[in-house]
Amino acid sequence: MSGATQTVAPMPARPTRMATVLRVWQEQRGMATVAGWSFLAAVVARGSNLAALAICARVLGQVEFGQVAAIQSTVGMFAPLASLGLALTTTKFVAEYRDRAPERAGRIIALSLCAGTLAGALMTAALIALAPVLAAKGFANPELKKQLIESSGLLLLGVIEAVQSGALTGLEAFSRIAKLSAWGGLLSIPVTAMLAAQYGTSGAIAGLTISLFISCVLNGFMLNAECRRRNIRTTLAGCASEKGVLFSFSLPAYVSGIVVAPVSWLSTILLVQQANGFAEMALFSAADRFRYILIFIPMAVSRIAMPALSRFRAESNQKAYRSAFHWNLGFSLLATVPAAGLCTIFAPRLLELFGHSFASGWPVLSVLAISAVPTVLNMQLGAALLSNDRAWARTGIDLLLAVAFLGASWIAVPRWNALGLAGAFLFAYTVASLALWLCLREDRATAVAGVAE
Repeated sequence: MSGATQTVAPMPARPTRMATVLRVWQEQRGMATVAGWSFLAAVVARGSNLAALAICARVLGQVEFGQVAAIQSTVGMFAPLASLGLALTTTKFVAEYRDRAPERAGRIIALSLCAGTLAGALMTAALIALAPVLAAKGFANPELKKQLIESSGLLLLGVIEAVQSGALTGLEAFSRIAKLSAWGGLLSIPVTAMLAAQYGTSGAIAGLTISLFISCVLNGFMLNAECRRRNIRTTLAGCASEKGVLFSFSLPAYVSGIVVAPVSWLSTILLVQQANGFAEMALFSAADRFRYILIFIPMAVSRIAMPALSRFRAESNQKAYRSAFHWNLGFSLLATVPAAGLCTIFAPRLLELFGHSFASGWPVLSVLAISAVPTVLNMQLGAALLSNDRAWARTGIDLLLAVAFLGASWIAVPRWNALGLAGAFLFAYTVASLALWLCLREDRATAVAGVAE
């Protein structure tokens, strides 16, 4: 070639199998670290909450503890109406925009907090106005009107805390969330126990409200610190431009909430209206505390999964997406199945923590412990479906869950009381998990077909 020198650009090196394995391992190591924080929070926070409620049950007695549980269920019915589906929406969009468009993330956080506070205040007023009717017609006990009104603070504070936690989750501030959960749980023990001992049912509600208020204050400080660290400025200026993005995702989440929550409350009312209803409600609530502990770690992992899967989807990183999904699902089942088995075996001893009269209801705890497995599947598969922008499909499955739960409760609760309600949980979440699996399977088949074309 006549002495001319030709420069050839080097070919880009193909990633070796070892490099791919290392990258996936690093991703999963990060997920494991986050899961470790979630596990720590679960042990401290849920253990503290269980201890506080067990003390309340022993101080109040089974019937009064059942009244507290029924009142909490009523607040839970209003919560989805007040929250507007904003917590999950905030998590998704803050996770997507926090790095590539921090100004949008700031506007979304500010708009969510403002809308959630306003809606929470309106629903709190509605709860206060409807308290006499709910006490007389729902609980067949007009004297509970006072306690229902006293519980209204739980509704407003619960909405604010949910949006704050959604924003922190979207920012992936999991170590901060773990610390907040731990401190909140520890503080709830002396506050709730002392007030319950002093003022009975009203004191227990006041203790729960104060604990939630402290949690909101701590969340606020942590959220401000995390936003400053990421150079995110929370402002309402220009937030009108985010209405479409925010509420297009919030609407299906909102519909899901207003479908499922009233059905759960109606099932509770059905149980309360049976013979010895508040005692049965106390038994179910005590057993359900252990179910909640079983699903708390997978619930935290599900919150981790949502921002991670949304981020990988936004980056079109299918390999990382699949890796994160399988890791989350496997970890959640590993954390749930053995613990549910142990909970079933030791059910009488566990329930005895709430008082000797609770121990005979061990079959209720056994069924609820088994139901934790389909509940976990419902959370993890649902997070994957939402990350695929299938929010309305998720809403449809929640509607299926609500119908299955109400139908099963209507049949089983009059026959078997608290055990019947536990069985309805197991049946409804199993049906919903199967439906989610079929939806995700269809999504995968569609994606494969699109690639083939």
